[in-house]
Amino acid sequence: MEKWFFIDTGFKDPFFNMSFDESLMKYIEDKEIVILRFFNFSPPSITLGANQEIPEWVKELSNKGFPYVKRPTGGRAVIHSNDFTYSIVFKKTNPLIGGSVLESFRKISEGFKRAFEILGIEVERVEKKGRIQSDLCFDDISIYELSCKGKKLIGSAQARRRDVCLQQGTVHLDEPDSNFPKSTGMITLKEILKKDIELKEFKDVVKRGFKDVFHIDYEELNIEDIKI
Repeated sequence: MEKWFFIDTGFKDPFFNMSFDESLMKYIEDKEIVILRFFNFSPPSITLGANQEIPEWVKELSNKGFPYVKRPTGGRAVIHSNDFTYSIVFKKTNPLIGGSVLESFRKISEGFKRAFEILGIEVERVEKKGRIQSDLCFDDISIYELSCKGKKLIGSAQARRRDVCLQQGTVHLDEPDSNFPKSTGMITLKEILKKDIELKEFKDVVKRGFKDVFHIDYEELNIEDIKI
């Protein structure tokens, strides 16, 4: 049974959160391990794709106290408010989740698919690229992302440096703060379940989803082990 390292860094500012994922990529350069990380943002924030231009509305919200930061990964703007965010760091040769970008996207999505099944949520895995032009990640569904009732439930993106891979992604438990623009293509867990779901409950379900699919055990990773 393979062992994955797990760390939950809790609520941190966006600059710490992205720097920490960069540090995790460096940490595994000489190791054959997988690290699953859960994290959240305080204050509510916006992350932008690595090559995305900064939209004017993002600058305006920054002036109101909602910071933004570029992700190491690609994609479009993600709002981090009432959400769950994860990262997973692995080698592209990993037998469970490695492979090409699309192969690893598909494999990782199986862990989340199982998590949603545990909650009684029926999801579909998208098999084609989205076509909508928008600044917001959740306005459109990309290949191998999961949808429910025709709307995007989870958004993910990858970065690769040599053989080290980082995938980051977000699920919205509820609608973001009203200061943020609304993503017309997004569906929240509250909307699906018709009730609130606690962040801790969803974290536990995601861990179980990966464990069920990949038959892994977890070992806690200490934040002090990672140099930022």
